[in-house]
Amino acid sequence: MRLDCLGSGNAFSFGRYWSGFLLDRHILLDCPPQTLPHLFQLGVPSEEIDLMLLSHAHSDHIGGVDLFLLDAVYRTWPRRTRPLAVGGPPGIYDRLREVIGESERLPPRDDTRITWFEGGDGASFEWAGATVECFEVEHDPALTSLGFRVHAGGSVVAYSGDTRPCAAVERLAEGADLLVLECGVGTYHFDWPDVLALRSRLPASTEIVVTHYPDEGADAVRGVPGVRLAEDFGMYEA
Repeated sequence: MRLDCLGSGNAFSFGRYWSGFLLDRHILLDCPPQTLPHLFQLGVPSEEIDLMLLSHAHSDHIGGVDLFLLDAVYRTWPRRTRPLAVGGPPGIYDRLREVIGESERLPPRDDTRITWFEGGDGASFEWAGATVECFEVEHDPALTSLGFRVHAGGSVVAYSGDTRPCAAVERLAEGADLLVLECGVGTYHFDWPDVLALRSRLPASTEIVVTHYPDEGADAVRGVPGVRLAEDFGMYEA
């Protein structure tokens, strides 16, 4: 599978775009504010996005949904060959409704143009040739946060979303060819020593791509075998 980095920064950016990824040219891993223009720059028509996986409801992870749907309503719905699917934690639709308001850009939940998958730890579903497993990770205590394991084309990509070190991340990483791991630094995030500790416990066959990170401290993992720092518009393969 091909993985394109739409951004590698965290909520404070630090001069990079907010963290998000495009998997296999048709699956979004989070939808940060710059998603739509970056899809254009990558030559991926927005109507080719089949599945949007939202790890949690913080703005740097869902801030692009409103504009993505604006583009869909006014340009691309007629060109779609199947519904868009959105997967996320319980309550993600209601949270998007709060953000977007009563605009028609977010159709009613039962509108056939969007299929919603809301689930917690252990939930799974299939869509557009991919099987997605959900893992509840430990982030903001005020909301549910998910990591996702995506099986497609004979490869497995795991995506941590935002999380501190916890057992769920270990389970998430099992059998993954590539693990996209956040390092936000702070109480509810991985720190650089945590990245190195997890690297030591995973098999060499699992490559870690670190995202959502500040520049400070990043030298701790540069050059470590099996660890790469995500770069805006970087491309990786699993």
